[in-house]
Amino acid sequence: MEHAECTEQKGIVTGKQENKVIVRIERKSSCASCHARGACTSLDKQDKEIEVICDNADQYDIGEEVTVSISTRLGLKAVVIAFVIPFVILFVTLLCCISLFGLKEEVGSLLALTAITVYYVILFKARKILNRQFVFSIRKNFA
Repeated sequence: MEHAECTEQKGIVTGKQENKVIVRIERKSSCASCHARGACTSLDKQDKEIEVICDNADQYDIGEEVTVSISTRLGLKAVVIAFVIPFVILFVTLLCCISLFGLKEEVGSLLALTAITVYYVILFKARKILNRQFVFSIRKNFA
């Protein structure tokens, strides 16, 4: 991946298995000045662990500093799936319930929350498919 088209974070290898490396990402002070900090949820939390699928997991040692990256396009796709689509579902459901069907605001709100709950349940059920689409890459840091 090219640097300009990737979101990168440094982390430390905390574990490894046959085909994956587990990397702990620590919050950096640069997150405070990042323009996307309000929308970023995967790389800005303290002590976030990320599983990176790779064929050469045996090349990484526990405690080694590495750089984990994901393409910017995939990051934006994650934001759309996690925030934009649920907002649209909430807004459209609430608008339809109140305006088109003449339901009370309380009932419309409950139906809108139910619709979002169904959406997130579907996302949870589809997590294996999503995990294959959202792939992190890893590389060693050289001094």
